Amino acid sequence: MADEVDVGDPLEEPDLDDVATGDLQILIEEYERQGLGPRWLQEIQTAASRVVRKYSPSIYARSAAWDDEAVSDLAQDVVERILTKGQAEYICDVANDFGHARALIYRQVRITLIDRRQRTAVDNLFDRAVERLGEPPFEQVKKKPRSWRIVGHSREATPYTRRLTASLAGLPRFPGNGTERASPIWTTKTLTDALVLICGAVCEVEELDLRKILDESLTVFATAEVVSDEAGFDDRSGELDPSDLIMANELIERLGAALTNEESTVLAGKWIGDSDGDIARRLGVSRPTAAKHKASAFTKIHDELTSQGEAIVGYVLGRLQSVVITKAGGGTP
Repeated sequence: MADEVDVGDPLEEPDLDDVATGDLQILIEEYERQGLGPRWLQEIQTAASRVVRKYSPSIYARSAAWDDEAVSDLAQDVVERILTKGQAEYICDVANDFGHARALIYRQVRITLIDRRQRTAVDNLFDRAVERLGEPPFEQVKKKPRSWRIVGHSREATPYTRRLTASLAGLPRFPGNGTERASPIWTTKTLTDALVLICGAVCEVEELDLRKILDESLTVFATAEVVSDEAGFDDRSGELDPSDLIMANELIERLGAALTNEESTVLAGKWIGDSDGDIARRLGVSRPTAAKHKASAFTKIHDELTSQGEAIVGYVLGRLQSVVITKAGGGTP
C-alpha cells in the first residue's frame, strides 16, 4: 500500500517517554483480583491509540480513519486476544518491570493489527505478477531480494518514474463487481504487457519496487477494494466465441503492426490522459503534426473494426490499449 508501513518486529520497544512509569505489582495484583481491570484496559487503550499512528486505517481498521471508535474497536480486539491466548498470565510471569510489561502490551497491539490486515486486489495482482515473472520472457536475476528482468536484457537498473506509473494506470482494467470476488484488475495478457513495460523502463525490478509501482499505479484498488485470499479471476476473452476470439486476435495483431511508433505514442498518450501539447512535445513535432498522427491512427482502427460486432470491438480496443501503451513504452517514442 502506498501508505502502509512495515510492521517490523512485534517486540520493538515503543518510543515513549513514560514507558517505565508505573507499578508492575499493581498490574499483577489487579489481574489476580479481577482479570483485566481498569488499569489494564487503560494501558491497552493508550497503546492502541499510539501504535495505530503508523498503520493505514484502510488496511488495518474497519473504518476510513483511526477515530476514537476505531481505536476502541481495536483495543477490544486486543483485550480478546490477550484473554483467549493467555497473554495476561504471560506478561505477569515474564515482565521484570513495568516498562517491560508495557512493551509486551504494545506487542499484543502490533500482533492484533497484523492479524487484522485486510487483503486488497493489488495483493492478489502482486502474487500473480510474481508468478508470471517466473516464466518467459522474464528471468529471475537475484533471490535476496528477488528481482527480475526481460531475458537477455543486462542494462543497469534505473529508478522508476511517475511516467511509468501513469502509463500503468492507463492500461485497461476491470472495475470491482461489488461481490466478494475482487476485481482481478488486469487480464493475464494485460498483466504481461504491464510487466514488459515495467522491466523495459527500469531494466531490473526488485520485489519491493514492483510492489510500490503497482500500489502507486493502482491506488484505488490498493486502498478501497478489500478482498479475500481466494478472490477469483476471470479472463474476459471467454465471453467471445472461439471463432470471434481468433478474429479479434488477428485484428489486434494487424493493428499492432500497422500503427507506426508515432501513432502508437499519440494513442498511448491519449489513453494515459496526456494533453495534445504534451503528446506533441514528446514526439518533438507541432500540435498539427501530432493531430495528423492521431487522425491516421483512428482511421486505421476504424477501417479494421467498422464491420465487426460490439463484443469483438470491445475486446480489440481493450487489448489494443494495452498493446499500444506497451509498444510506445508508456507514450515516450
